[in-house]
Amino acid sequence: MNDRMLPLLVLLVACGGDAAGNQQPKQATNTKTNPDELSETNDVDSDAGPKADDTAPKKDPCVGFEIDLSTLLMNAACEVPNPKPTDKSVDTKGKLDVALTASSATVSPGGHADLTLTLTNKSGAPLPLSFTLDPTPRFPTETYDAKNKRVDMPAGNPPALPKGMPPREATSHETARITLVANATAKLTIPWDAVKMKWAPDKLKGTPAESGYPRAPAGPLAKGVYTVRVAMPLVLVFEGTDREVSAPKTTITVK
Repeated sequence: MNDRMLPLLVLLVACGGDAAGNQQPKQATNTKTNPDELSETNDVDSDAGPKADDTAPKKDPCVGFEIDLSTLLMNAACEVPNPKPTDKSVDTKGKLDVALTASSATVSPGGHADLTLTLTNKSGAPLPLSFTLDPTPRFPTETYDAKNKRVDMPAGNPPALPKGMPPREATSHETARITLVANATAKLTIPWDAVKMKWAPDKLKGTPAESGYPRAPAGPLAKGVYTVRVAMPLVLVFEGTDREVSAPKTTITVK
């Protein structure tokens, strides 16, 4: 090949030909898109699962069907503004059933029984109930003899505070509200002992003022039939002088 033919050969190769001057066929370009392939590439990974719906309403922790009353009243989410003096009490007659039962109807002097408090919504609509917290919910027991004399309180007035001890002042209280749905129940277990009590000034430093002057066991109760009540911190309910709603009662025989 002479020097004159070299530039011509380079030109042929650049235009798609070969060294012999033959034109190379061009590859066809498919500009159409396969819908199936497009769908596969745009599909979300099935392993990722469904996304959570952030707009769905969240469950109210203070509404329930079978409620542990102690646990729910300690939930900060259930706290509401304290009632106002102008707030009216609700008549729960025919709506709220309050029952108190003992694990044993008969105990020995100084013996023990567990009391079960049960609140049942007998209506077909949600029933809100408000309780005082000071700062925790308290459900103290009261024990009365056959003459309706309270026997779990020591005789006489509490002793004076030790010299130099400042007056005991109750802290500010809060209010918790729970809601029983239709036919729902709320339960609480409270311990009770068949004992007499005495004033316990040595426990003043460890007892909150809201619980009153501290007491301690002072021997077994005498044999007999006793009425035991549980005083609930239930508020804004209408009831009679017997406190049939806020202070349910049961009978226990000591023998």
